[in-house]
Order: sequence, then C-alpha cells, then structure tokens
Amino acid sequence: MPLPEFAIIIPACDEAACIGAVLDELLAVLDPEKFVIAVGVNGATDQTAQIARERRVLVAETERRGYGHGCQAAIDLTKNLFPAICAYIFCAGDGATDPRDVAPLTTAFEEGHEFVLGSRTKRLRNWRTMTLRHLLANAALGFWCGALCGRPYSDLGPLRLMGRRLFEKIAPQEMTFGWTIEAQVAAARLGAAICEIPVSERRRIAGEQKVSGVSWRRTLSVGCQIVAAGHRSGRLYQPGPASRRPVFARSNRRREA
Repeated sequence: MPLPEFAIIIPACDEAACIGAVLDELLAVLDPEKFVIAVGVNGATDQTAQIARERRVLVAETERRGYGHGCQAAIDLTKNLFPAICAYIFCAGDGATDPRDVAPLTTAFEEGHEFVLGSRTKRLRNWRTMTLRHLLANAALGFWCGALCGRPYSDLGPLRLMGRRLFEKIAPQEMTFGWTIEAQVAAARLGAAICEIPVSERRRIAGEQKVSGVSWRRTLSVGCQIVAAGHRSGRLYQPGPASRRPVFARSNRRREA
C-alpha cells in the first residue's frame, strides 16, 4: 500500500455534536492512499475523542486546551506513524470547511508553494455566511499581519497547507489564538513560496464558536491576543539565514501557558 503524502490536521475541543459528520464527509471525498486524517483533541470535556475513534482516522489527545496544542498533538502522532508525510493541511472541526477545497491546496503545493492559505474573503458569497465582526476583524488582522512581515494577507483562515519542512523550520510557539498569525508572519519572514486560494465558508454544523460569532467584547479580547501574538512572531522570525535565533527559553514559557 502506498503511504499517504498529506496529513489532514483537525484540532477539536468539545465538538462531539459535529466531529462525526465532519470526518464522514472528509473520508467520503479524500483518497485514503494520498491523505491521512488526524484529529487533535485538546482539553475536551465531551465525547469528541470517542466519536472520532469510531472512524478510520488517527486520534491524539492532550489535556492542554488550545488550537495549537490540538494541532501539535495530531502532528506528533502522524509523523511518528507516517514519516513520508510531506505537508500538513489544517481544517476546522466544525463543518465550516468544504472538503472539496482541499484539492486546490495540494495542487498549489505540488506546483512549488510551501504555504497555501485558503482565503474566505476572496469569495464574495462567503460574506453572507461570515458575520460583520468576523469580516472586519479578519481585514484588520490581515493588514496587521502584512505590516509585520511585508506580505499582505486577505484572511487568517483555518484551512491552510504548510509543507512539512517549512512547519519544522517555524516550530510554532503560539499554541492558542496566535497559532494562525504566527505561521503567516513566519512563512513570509522566512521567504517561503506563498499563495492564497479562494475557498468556501459554510455555516458550522453545531457546537460553540470560540472566536467569531461571539460577542463584540469577546471578539475584541481574542483580537488583541492575536495582535500581540503577531507582534511576538514578528520579533522572533527575522528574514535571512539567521532567522529564528535561539530564544527558546522565553518561547517555551509561552507554550506552557
């Protein structure tokens, strides 16, 4: 049997109401000889892990709550079992991601792009699904991200592909709300080949939204945390071969937080 080339990474926290449907849809669309699906259950208090284990997917669990902790747990499990994986594709675990959007990301990777961002704001019909505060926050954060790394972004979307070598070079440190912006700042700072592809944004199947679709106060609070994470990333990743100087003592304290 050929080994899969791509790993679909799905962080999930208290997604029992939707994770089964999300995985069933992905399994029905994706070629199992090319893709392996890994769910990173982080700090869940429901049956998310049990439901995921009933499917033909890998399941990693960590008590640490946070988007990045879930992603990292799934990645650690995947690379141990499938060392031939060449890229990671990050997907939402709430059903907002359309599995048909995965193929264009892998095509872009095969064409030489190390970082492929699925942009929801580049597809106008998504604007009916995304809330006003969601659109405004993403526009502001995309501008901030561009200011930090010199490469403008249209979104901080959850659907994205990162080549394994690039991911290991970045070695992400922001394990909560800063996970997405850190990768985008670092990829640009390190000179990675980047492209953005329009993707769909669907209404989530169920569960509690943790970033968008919440109160203005909560959106502002999360936004400030992402802004701060972007600033730290801008200082951590410097352009050129001397990028990412050894500052791990400080970074590891953040990671444990």
